[in-house]
Amino acid sequence: MEGVLSWEGEIGNARVRQLFNLQPVQASRLLADFRVLLGEKITEDGRAKVLRLANPSEFECSIPLDEYVLHTMASEGGSPGLVDARVDLTEVRPEIFATLRKAVLAKTGVEIAYASMTNPAYGKRVIFPHAIVHVGRRWHVRAWCMKRQDYRDFTMGRIRSAESALERFPLNLDKDKGWETFVELELQAHRKLSPDQQQVVRNEFFSGEKNRFLSIRACLAQYVIFDLKASIDPVHEEPPEFQLEVANSEKLLSLLFE
Repeated sequence: MEGVLSWEGEIGNARVRQLFNLQPVQASRLLADFRVLLGEKITEDGRAKVLRLANPSEFECSIPLDEYVLHTMASEGGSPGLVDARVDLTEVRPEIFATLRKAVLAKTGVEIAYASMTNPAYGKRVIFPHAIVHVGRRWHVRAWCMKRQDYRDFTMGRIRSAESALERFPLNLDKDKGWETFVELELQAHRKLSPDQQQVVRNEFFSGEKNRFLSIRACLAQYVIFDLKASIDPVHEEPPEFQLEVANSEKLLSLLFE
């Protein structure tokens, strides 16, 4: 409800009924509780019979736009006029996801059949996953790899099979430094854009500021850079394909792209 109020600008009985498939009386009770919860942050428009934010520009919504879209488009009422046209080509099979998730929680091993660009033929290996991550457009699992004797990222779309192993996570393993270490990513408008074009980029991505700083797990930073299509070599990676650049790429190259 907070997401609908923030992203749609108002919420009323009819919208609550659409979203939650409720009867009018039930929707009224839910709205009344919501009204009490937000207190002075909400005003009531008696004529339109909706609740609105008293100061929309000052309200800090805790519901990201993606989450609002996900919930409202899945509801009976949907989101009229709103279309999510993003394309995700990665196919993650439910049974593989479930096996990996269970292993993360139980701290046990998983035998996977995995293919990569370096080794395109599917090969078996035992991994001990500790985190499942959705970064960019792909799902990854971060795990200790018995074959490589190191922590690695595994793209879920490249896992053909996953079977639970009885082994427990080895107690003598070092901590995953790539996961626990955070690096600062400094983004700015690409230097080869015109001044006016740079300002357009700043307004779109940095709220008008000259640059933006992101704190990213070291092992995930390269995926974030790739997803943002930010140049790490602005001399050769040029606009219009690249509109952003990593301003501190020299400090990150040895860490990110070994």
